[in-house]
Amino acid sequence: MSHLTKNRSRMRLFSAAFIMLVLALAFNILLTSATLEKLYVETFISKNNVVAKDLQRNLETALRFGKHFDKFIGMDKLILEARQHLTPKQKEAGDPGTDKDDIVVYITEPDGDVVYSSRTQVVGTALSESVRLPMVKDAQTPVECHCVKHEGVYYLSLPVKEGGARKWVATVTVAFGQEQVKALLRAIAMKNKNLIAVILFTAMGLLVIFLRSLTLGPNISEKSLGRIKFKISAAFFIIICLAQISLNLFNLFEFRAHFLDVSTQKSVVMSKLLKQDIEYLLAKGLNIRRLIKMDQRLADVIAVSPELEGITISDHKGRPLYIATKHGMRNLTTPEKNEDQDGEMLSLHDYPGYTVTQNLFNTRKTETGTLAGKLTIHLSKDFLFNKLKEIALDSITVLVISIFFFVELLILELQLIERQIAGETRAHNKQVHYTAIRPVAFIFFFGVDSCISFLPLHMATLYNPNHPLLGLSKEIIMGLPISMQMLFTSISLLISGGWCDKRGWAEPFLVGLFLSGTGFIFAWLAPSSLYFLIALGLVGMGYGLSLMAAQGFIIALTTRKNSAQGMAQLWAGVYAGSICGGATGAMLADRIGYAPVFLVGGTIVLLLIIYTFFMMNGAMAPPKPTAQATRPTPTEQRLPSSAKPSLFSFLFNRKIFTLIVFYGLPWYIVLIGFMNYYSPIYLKGIGASQSDIGRIFMIYGICLMYVAPYISKIAGKAHDKKRYLVMGSFIGSLSIANFYFFKDFSGVVSVTVSIFLLGLSACLIPVRSAYVLDLHITSQLGGGKAIGLLNAVLRLGQVTGPILFGWLFITMGSDSGIALTAAAYLLFTLIFILVG
Repeated sequence: MSHLTKNRSRMRLFSAAFIMLVLALAFNILLTSATLEKLYVETFISKNNVVAKDLQRNLETALRFGKHFDKFIGMDKLILEARQHLTPKQKEAGDPGTDKDDIVVYITEPDGDVVYSSRTQVVGTALSESVRLPMVKDAQTPVECHCVKHEGVYYLSLPVKEGGARKWVATVTVAFGQEQVKALLRAIAMKNKNLIAVILFTAMGLLVIFLRSLTLGPNISEKSLGRIKFKISAAFFIIICLAQISLNLFNLFEFRAHFLDVSTQKSVVMSKLLKQDIEYLLAKGLNIRRLIKMDQRLADVIAVSPELEGITISDHKGRPLYIATKHGMRNLTTPEKNEDQDGEMLSLHDYPGYTVTQNLFNTRKTETGTLAGKLTIHLSKDFLFNKLKEIALDSITVLVISIFFFVELLILELQLIERQIAGETRAHNKQVHYTAIRPVAFIFFFGVDSCISFLPLHMATLYNPNHPLLGLSKEIIMGLPISMQMLFTSISLLISGGWCDKRGWAEPFLVGLFLSGTGFIFAWLAPSSLYFLIALGLVGMGYGLSLMAAQGFIIALTTRKNSAQGMAQLWAGVYAGSICGGATGAMLADRIGYAPVFLVGGTIVLLLIIYTFFMMNGAMAPPKPTAQATRPTPTEQRLPSSAKPSLFSFLFNRKIFTLIVFYGLPWYIVLIGFMNYYSPIYLKGIGASQSDIGRIFMIYGICLMYVAPYISKIAGKAHDKKRYLVMGSFIGSLSIANFYFFKDFSGVVSVTVSIFLLGLSACLIPVRSAYVLDLHITSQLGGGKAIGLLNAVLRLGQVTGPILFGWLFITMGSDSGIALTAAAYLLFTLIFILVG
């Protein structure tokens, strides 16, 4: 290899690595920014909630002492004070980048009519129905706190209740624009730009050093080429992963500083409100040692402020008088009362940076006031640590998803490495390996599943209550897009199998890509729910054609020994694309709306047609006649072509029938019924967060992506593949049994282990296709048609899984239903062993 050729190869590798680095960082930033924006909004809401609750308490106190809501003297003063406490520090400093009117306080009647407001011109108008307090029990019982975003503005609402009957008479609503969050995110983005520049230059330098040390010589052997590919992939993986980890750590430390700052601001606001109330009592002549139920008041503040460890009021000499912590409260001004209380003294430590102190003055006798005592608020370091732990888990989740994305890009790049470092003239470069399907499956599912998380939500936006589709209710119509897509997917699976056998995998795959991409474009343009359903039917038709054709590609390019491994590579790409596409689409929808994401997904799918022609053209030749087929024939003797079995005889073949009834259907029922239906409901019921549920579910996908190819490689070489199917069934039944026996010990851990076991069980699913392809009747019917028919029938398990689990739990209860499911699954496995 000449010096010029070596440099060209290095430049191509460097360019490819740089593109992967930029794409990986961009994907990471997209995921991270959405997570951070959500967290920052939560902190702003938490801070504003303190002021809103104080205003709510003041109004309820005034109503209790005889004031009337419609003639409330002093309301303007209360609203002004609340508005001043809500004003962010930037505005106090006169920051020109902030809008002075982006925070508004409303006092409304229960029906939303504005009676008082910090913005006088809106008095007499009504707030939108979408921002009002929703009900929990009946038309007279609102929720205690409600926050909603409407047209770019956040509305935080709390009910004001009167008298012992707690009648809802008014609502306190604080509205603030998203400019505060955007300004903060812009500041972080500017810091990120500098960090990203450093990361890029550092990574580029490391890449240059590595590529300069890489030995590229003439006449590279297959063994040497394999070693070079491993070195390149390992180096790219380490460098780009370190770049992403650096970015995530920076954002984690930035949020820590922000969260501590906001918690401190919130404590300052609390301390000012408490100081104001206490000094009001002192000005009326009360002694600081005679503040009735002050310890209870402090305990009430602690109860609604998880970020606080405790509050102390002390006299002018620093001796504590009233103290409240998460563990109790003390009134130290009454020793005889304290003797009855349990008690070691509640202790609080003054950690630097974690306390806020206000001096309390008695203004009754002098104009300047004399120091009467001190109010000290202690922030909880434990709460901060736990919050940071949650953020760290979110950051790790983002990092893992972005690494999924990068790894698939790396696999895609590895398929180009031979051409880049060995030259375009070598004959083997024109050959297509079955692993080429993995990046194709990744890109396809990245585009298709980018819209999966909001199909019902977009359908709701197209719903017209004046002209409902077929007269159906909104709830039913919202579920129709998924049903329509699944229906046409099942139909096209049957069509695609026979098409692959007759014409090869390429035609149905490319036609499927075109139909899916076009369907997404139509979905983007759909003006009504009817057109949207038609578009998704088109997507489903293309989805089924391409998915089945991808399996046909594996069938065409593998043998009995490696067909299971090929299927595992396919499904690894499928799950990686689904995870990354679903996360990306959901975050894009938050920024640009639902409809444009369909355009993005459709564009990705249509561009895949070009990539397929470029990378897989060598495998697009039509299938050879049966007599010349390269795939080894089954050991059994072939029947004449005139004896080709019917679909009915195929389905009721003993081995196929037992595979479907005693292996396939039970597995899908347990998978969809337990994992997709029951587990989220159970985890939500025991208090797990949505983020934790998502992370637990990722375990299943990770197994399919990275464990399945290795297991399938081992299983694919075995002569008797049935033993691996049986092993998968046993692991599946063990997953249900594990949950039944250990859920009382730890519900989250037991579900996590069960889903991991289901993932291991699913790793053996590719062996199912290899097992079917080895059967004599499959070779007679045609491999593509047989797999397509099998997949279509097994989808019945996906449909019946949630229904069956729901019926079992209604009729028998969850414990008995889980026990029966585990026992039945194990029994079906034993029948499969004996009969199949």
